[in-house]
Amino acid sequence: VGSGTTVDHIEVAYNLDDGVEFFGGTVNVKYLSVLFVGDDGIDTDKGYRGKIQFAYVMVGREGHHATEMDANKGSSNPRSFPQVYNALFVGHENNSPNSVSSDDLEPAVMRLREGTGGEFGNIIITNIGTYGVLQDTCGTEKRTQALTSNLAAQQYLWFSPNNIMSGRGWSYSLEGGCEGLTSAINTDPALRLMPTDADEDTTSFDPTTPKFANVAETELSAAYTSVDTFPSDAFWTKVDYKGAFGDNNRWLDGWSIIYESGQLDDLSSLDEKMKDDSEVDLAVAIGLSVGCACLAALSSFAFYKYRNYKNMYETLKEQHDYYEAEGLKKVNGGGVNANGLELLQVNPGGKPVVMQGVDVDVDV
Repeated sequence: VGSGTTVDHIEVAYNLDDGVEFFGGTVNVKYLSVLFVGDDGIDTDKGYRGKIQFAYVMVGREGHHATEMDANKGSSNPRSFPQVYNALFVGHENNSPNSVSSDDLEPAVMRLREGTGGEFGNIIITNIGTYGVLQDTCGTEKRTQALTSNLAAQQYLWFSPNNIMSGRGWSYSLEGGCEGLTSAINTDPALRLMPTDADEDTTSFDPTTPKFANVAETELSAAYTSVDTFPSDAFWTKVDYKGAFGDNNRWLDGWSIIYESGQLDDLSSLDEKMKDDSEVDLAVAIGLSVGCACLAALSSFAFYKYRNYKNMYETLKEQHDYYEAEGLKKVNGGGVNANGLELLQVNPGGKPVVMQGVDVDVDV
């Protein structure tokens, strides 16, 4: 099937083998959903060179990989070169593959092997239990995370360092001869609702990603930060987010089996809940602000009193030292007056003294 064929809004769910297989050809696809199949969600091989945008794969506990992407046996031509942008691959943090059709049970969310090339940008991989990307049996393809103009056409594998990987596992597992991929953004992509053990019997999830990371909507979320530039051809829908859905493009609604089953959380109720949570957060923030303001006022008052007492002390000490030099001395026994000030007395023959601004008892 050639690039003149367009495929969109397709879904495979609960199959015992792979979900969708692209063996050779250049067919392009958008809005592809694969849910809880027994082996690999998306399988490319035999020199496939098509484009895929807006792909969503949920692996589940016993599924194998979200993708298994092979070339045409190493360096043979044509080399597979899938271009994949805006994909969301959801693993299972307790994944234990139980495929009845795979040649092995190596766990990972994505598997790249046999010298495949390709471009992989604006991708989110979450719920990683073992590895985000497993790469083995590499060929002569150049593996890189820098998409530069001097790369030989369709003879490289570019995996963006801006792709998000999240979970308790590792980002990469690279077998000997597959060096080249090292970086990713290791952060929670903050999907609206996605348990780490999401499976076919999970009652509710929502794979969209809020645009903002805070209630005030001043900080973009990770899915909207460092978005990769798309290839220049007309196939690509230019969006400003990573993953398959963004904030409000949940294209599964109305037709996906998880929409029909009620497993997709209702957006209106979810937004209302988020609004309520935001109001609670705002109330807490206001309370904290008021508390901080009170503490600041108390601190200011305390500092004001401290400064006044400190100035009074320094004035008294200065006057005390002066009058002591003029023939005054402290009352024996350390007496104090009603204001807590030390009493002074004049030495024999001295005169009564009044310290400016302070009531002082003087014994002559």
